[in-house]
Amino acid sequence: MSRERAGILFDLDGVLINSEQAHYEATRRAFQDLGLPELPEELYRTVMLGRPDREAIATALAALAVPIEWLERALQQKALAYRDLLTSSAVELLADGIATVEAALAAGYPVAVVTGSLADEARWALRAAGLAERIAVVVSAEDVEHGKPHPEPYLVGCRRLGVAPQRSIAVEDSPAGITAACAAGLRVIAVARYPLPPLLSADWVVTELTWEAIAPLLTAQD
Repeated sequence: MSRERAGILFDLDGVLINSEQAHYEATRRAFQDLGLPELPEELYRTVMLGRPDREAIATALAALAVPIEWLERALQQKALAYRDLLTSSAVELLADGIATVEAALAAGYPVAVVTGSLADEARWALRAAGLAERIAVVVSAEDVEHGKPHPEPYLVGCRRLGVAPQRSIAVEDSPAGITAACAAGLRVIAVARYPLPPLLSADWVVTELTWEAIAPLLTAQD
């Protein structure tokens, strides 16, 4: 890993695509289809946002006093429901996030996507954005043993990019993602798509993502 090289690692959901509502709706439908308790949106945003499905749904089941034996069925049902939503255009690209990736690539920085989504979901999003052939490193839920807020996803991303975490930037929109990136040693820009106070633990918080927000953090240490 180069001590000199800086990379930019983008979260996917909520940063490049507007999918958080679709993830919630897919999980809510899965619980409903299985006859489980209703999943409140507030619970989703509090304990599930930004975390891989396995960990997020396990946490929700515990909060709703549902036996963990339901986990595998809930995961399968949620994946099916989310794919239905993908094909029905319930997930949109976020123009500011896509434009910022384009600017980072144009500036010559190594770029990765680090997500708790499944690999096929991430590939769908990058194809839709026209970025699939230009972003070689994608770290998905299947690539790590521990998802966000554990630092493993960002450490894997930096290793695959060949960049130093302490010189690199993570772009996140959730408390779990910020915790993961900070623990891995990256500096973090948080995109406040929702009013979440824990986002303030990031190095910089913006309401709209731009290359101008990221560039100063990259050049400040040069």
